[in-house]
Amino acid sequence: MARAGRRLGRQIAAWVSILFGYFTRLLPLAVTRAMGSSLAEIAYRLVPRMRRVGTANLDLAYGDTLSRKAKQRILRGAVHNAVRVAAELSRLPTLSGDGWRRHIDVEGVEHIDPNRGAVLIGGHLGNWEWMPRILIAHGFRLVVVVRSFDAPVMDRYVNGLRRSAGIKTIPKDKAGAELQRMLGDGWLVGLLIDQSPRESALPVTFFGQPCWATIGPAMLALRTGAPIHPASMTRLPNGRYHLRFFPSIPYEVTGDTRNDLLDITQRCQDAIERMVREHPEQWLWFHRRWKERPRLSAEWTARQRDAQPNQ
Repeated sequence: MARAGRRLGRQIAAWVSILFGYFTRLLPLAVTRAMGSSLAEIAYRLVPRMRRVGTANLDLAYGDTLSRKAKQRILRGAVHNAVRVAAELSRLPTLSGDGWRRHIDVEGVEHIDPNRGAVLIGGHLGNWEWMPRILIAHGFRLVVVVRSFDAPVMDRYVNGLRRSAGIKTIPKDKAGAELQRMLGDGWLVGLLIDQSPRESALPVTFFGQPCWATIGPAMLALRTGAPIHPASMTRLPNGRYHLRFFPSIPYEVTGDTRNDLLDITQRCQDAIERMVREHPEQWLWFHRRWKERPRLSAEWTARQRDAQPNQ
């Protein structure tokens, strides 16, 4: 009964979100953003889990280096940003052609070699949903690894918007060898790597605190030799976005696969942390980034033990 209730709740939430998307697409962008801000303020005040998880994360990341008031400002900004992203999602098709130029400034695209495949890493920072469309507008072939929504109807709606903007997606659980092939063919592979994974993860630190991070970018880089480029698209005070592509992350292949994976994965997380530190009010603080993963810990401990030479 409880499971059926959760399933029904997800379906209702999905349909509300879809109707919200259809409605916001009919409105001027300024009105859509204003509506998003109003809804965000309601959510901040009425959804205690957002404040509870977000405050705990900010305490963990910043300790006593920030005042309680500063942390509340960051968290309120994060909630506003997330709701604005949802409100702007339906505008993805309008970014086709040169439509994106009305909203976005681009920096650093010259760092990406158009003649070879590359891994692009980012986080749930600024407007991550609009970012892929701009690369496609610059002539790159891009595939984005996505996590399926719990409600299939929501999955179809969001991926329909992405495809209508020319964005190719591949489900996270079906990537693997296909991504390696596409990198070899010169595609860019986009990965959001700032959330807590349930599998295929390695231990890292993020904001100086231990957590788990996806092994994906490091594995793809080691198997294909592809460069890894951080990218972010953050909101400016004037309402425009600043899309920035960074030089590739330096890494060395030593032949010690385990340590190479650990090193590259930590370098990727360090790159995401630097971007979040520049715009903390635009990151998803109410996700449980530092969640304990007992199964991953047990598996890692066993691998560590197996890797020890026999005494």
